[in-house]
Amino acid sequence: MIKKSPILLIILTIILAGCSAKGESQNEQQSIADFPNQTVNVVIPFGEGSASDAFVRQYAKIMTEHSDANFQPINKNGSGGLLGMLYSYQQKNDGYTILEVTPSQIISDTLDKSKDVKLLDDFEPLAQIQSDIYVLSVAENSSIKDYDDLIAKGKSGTLSIGGVSPAGLDDFAISDFEQKANIDTEFIPYSSGSEVKAAALGGEVDVYLDKVGNVVDYVKSKKVRPLVIFNNKRISEIEEFKQVPSTKEKGLDVNIGSWRGFVIKKGAPDEVKQKLSKQLKDAYETDDYKTYAKNNLVDIGEGYLGPDEFGKKLETEYDKFETISKDLNIN
Repeated sequence: MIKKSPILLIILTIILAGCSAKGESQNEQQSIADFPNQTVNVVIPFGEGSASDAFVRQYAKIMTEHSDANFQPINKNGSGGLLGMLYSYQQKNDGYTILEVTPSQIISDTLDKSKDVKLLDDFEPLAQIQSDIYVLSVAENSSIKDYDDLIAKGKSGTLSIGGVSPAGLDDFAISDFEQKANIDTEFIPYSSGSEVKAAALGGEVDVYLDKVGNVVDYVKSKKVRPLVIFNNKRISEIEEFKQVPSTKEKGLDVNIGSWRGFVIKKGAPDEVKQKLSKQLKDAYETDDYKTYAKNNLVDIGEGYLGPDEFGKKLETEYDKFETISKDLNIN
């Protein structure tokens, strides 16, 4: 029997290891080139039936119908979006898991609600798809007739404003408005948008905050009267809102609203991120999405933003919410 020398064994080991690494590298490159060749999970960090859930399910359907890939929505509800973010972070960074994001995750970051995962530290932006505009409204029979009445009441006493999510987006938006309008408000939280409307119509609160899309039918039926929109310009697309002033024209830099987009765990291959970004944009440009957006009034606010623009927005939002959290004394 021929004995192999220790030096020869070392050389053979190095050669075999190199061949194995080369094979793995080739397989990885092929996998990236073939991406996506299996289902892409789209994580919804909120419950079924929510606005965010409805959006992702519709968008995933459009993406699937207009590409060669299958995009499957999955709900991971809990802790104001943190559970879904943590779940997504625990998956491989191969592109087969993407996460829906809203201002909720940014607010969680600013409030340091999780030590395990951070949106801006652990994820990269793919695209923003849509945004909503906030509006302050009153019951039609309210003594507050317009924006000037609103401010006068807030300066002479405490203005009660109904919304959802204490220490969440509604609370932050009202705090920002209060500070910049130099008025006194009390935020009254409710568990759902329908409860907020009922409270306003029943006189439990002076004013209520909601998205324009949720208020339009009430305005049309003369149940509520919109006073001001949190935006840089008026809404010309909706007849009932053409005369409603914006915060910008009233001299206030208040434009907090909701938005929805997608991110991916950091470290995914560039080619994978580029493919996903393109598929997201392609879906946005379809007639199917344009019809959906128009029917649901999510085409009146800022729409698609690519990875770079969305990334800059996320950073700006973080700075904005961090400042507001200090004003709320909850940081």
